[in-house]
Amino acid sequence: MRVLVTGGASGIGAGAARRLEADGWEVVRADLVAAEGIVALDVTDEDAWERVYEQIWPISGLVNCAGIRSRSPLVDMSVEMFDSLFAIHARGVFLSLRGLARRCERDGLPASVVNVSSTTATHAVANQIHYLGAKGAVSAMTRGAALELAPLGIRVNCIVPGLINTPMTQDRITVPEQRSWFEARIPLARPGEVEEVASAISYLLSDAASYVTGAAFPVDGGYTAW
Repeated sequence: MRVLVTGGASGIGAGAARRLEADGWEVVRADLVAAEGIVALDVTDEDAWERVYEQIWPISGLVNCAGIRSRSPLVDMSVEMFDSLFAIHARGVFLSLRGLARRCERDGLPASVVNVSSTTATHAVANQIHYLGAKGAVSAMTRGAALELAPLGIRVNCIVPGLINTPMTQDRITVPEQRSWFEARIPLARPGEVEEVASAISYLLSDAASYVTGAAFPVDGGYTAW
């Protein structure tokens, strides 16, 4: 079994790749910059997706972890900042799903996909309207793709992480005021770890989740239970 993990050089992507290798998957890690064990992939680039798919096909699993986060008040946000978040998160997921579905349909192969959304898709925070919108798009596309691709034998789900200890969230975790604000709102009263998200990704990709598609699977310490 071969699986492609985008954003595989760090954070949730790297953790997912490690867990899936331990589960017996052959893992192809992709990230923006090529490195040892990392395939170069700009997820916003249609041609780049086609090249990577041609290199690694066939695959039976796909994990879309590539992403960035930035902050700006709405009144100060540039169109470029807004568009860049949607290109990476929303267009990247679209291109990945389309390329996979076309090949699965052509070759009669099943597959399982896990996208990475965010609790911000439903529980807003200030100064990140572009990130909220892009992650909301990921969640919505997950549901739509699950409906459309089920006849092809493709399951599509998304993980909804809360505050997870990754390089992207260090501004939240290492600043006492920020951490205290979040921990007061997380029933389990702590940030999550990458390995905890990776375990959920592993489950959704596996045959143990064979009757699960179109789901948004929270890994957030209870944050969205409020």
